[in-house]
Amino acid sequence: MNRTAKLDRLAIFLSGACLLHCLVASFFVALLPAISLLSLAGDELFHQILLVVIIPVSSIALLSGLVKHRSWPIISAGVIGLLILVAAALLGHDFLSPSGEKLLTGLGGVILAIAHFFNYQRCA
Repeated sequence: MNRTAKLDRLAIFLSGACLLHCLVASFFVALLPAISLLSLAGDELFHQILLVVIIPVSSIALLSGLVKHRSWPIISAGVIGLLILVAAALLGHDFLSPSGEKLLTGLGGVILAIAHFFNYQRCA
């Protein structure tokens, strides 16, 4: 398996991990109100730390894929997904409800994972 394929698989995993975190956190927030205070304080930092990993991995994988397949729609979807994730992580807590922030993060993660899936298919 080449480097681009490995990075795409890692990026898909990271997007899934972020989505899972949002779903699990929402579940626990709904069930255990006392934990929600601790959970919400850590969400912002968690997403920012995850972005430090997601941005370079996704950028390298998508740009490497672009060199091979020249498919701009795949790159565009990846960039849109990344921009949504960045907006949710940096601005979501100020402008959205916790549920809205989680939905926006999930949307960005799904779009990014789909872009990596197609990038992987074209490069493998």
